[in-house]
Amino acid sequence: MSGSQTASTRDTILSAARHRVQGSQPSLSIQDVAAEAGVSRQTVHHYFGGLRGLRAALVAEGMATAAAQDEPTRDRLIDAAIRLLSRPGAGLTSIEAIASEAGLTKGAVYHHFSDRAELLRAVARRVSPVEEMRAQIEPSLELDARDGLIAMARAYYAAMRTRANLVRNLAANSSQDPELARVVMSEIIGQGAPLMIAWFALQTEKGNLRPIDPALIIQGLFGPVFLLIVLGPAVFEELAQVGIHPAIDNVEAYVDLLLHGAAQRGSTPGGL
Repeated sequence: MSGSQTASTRDTILSAARHRVQGSQPSLSIQDVAAEAGVSRQTVHHYFGGLRGLRAALVAEGMATAAAQDEPTRDRLIDAAIRLLSRPGAGLTSIEAIASEAGLTKGAVYHHFSDRAELLRAVARRVSPVEEMRAQIEPSLELDARDGLIAMARAYYAAMRTRANLVRNLAANSSQDPELARVVMSEIIGQGAPLMIAWFALQTEKGNLRPIDPALIIQGLFGPVFLLIVLGPAVFEELAQVGIHPAIDNVEAYVDLLLHGAAQRGSTPGGL
């Protein structure tokens, strides 16, 4: 996304927030602002980090926001969990910590969620990168296979990089909850699969790619990026000491490897 597009999206969100605050019944809800701006809730969180950041941006413009009602309690709890999980090294996150961050009681949490796992599953659904990926991938649909794969790898990395701590901490919490692990995989990884499958079908129809299971390309393309996010930079800094660098650092060569393999062109590797 270009700098001008970024500024335009941010301004559109702020304009919607101003309108909500200045209405006859002032309110400031991520859900309402996102709907009025025509963007996803994830996009609002991407630019402002949640309701607190959006309110702060309005105050910085000189607007009085005290009269604007906050978003519903359920969303307030999800936002609080997102803030906690977005902090480096947050690890396992308790109900008590989330309630405290939201300025609420444990009872409020249990009124809206049956348990901690259900709340964290709601967080995973909220922070899916699919909308950001769609905005970056759709313009690349007409590119050839190589350039399209490069564009998608970079789009996925850009979307995941802004969520690195959050995804890492969700993964840590998933170790105690198989259902949360399933939701994390589905919402944060799997939601981008339909975009990739549609693109792959188009490339196959054009004759640019041979028909194979697109899941193989999806795993091959996105797996290294997800691994980089989950393991964290410290692991890859250690690997760099022995000459192993993340695939995203040399994405053109990595895509060429996916498309053509490691064999010399025109040769038949022994045993294959």
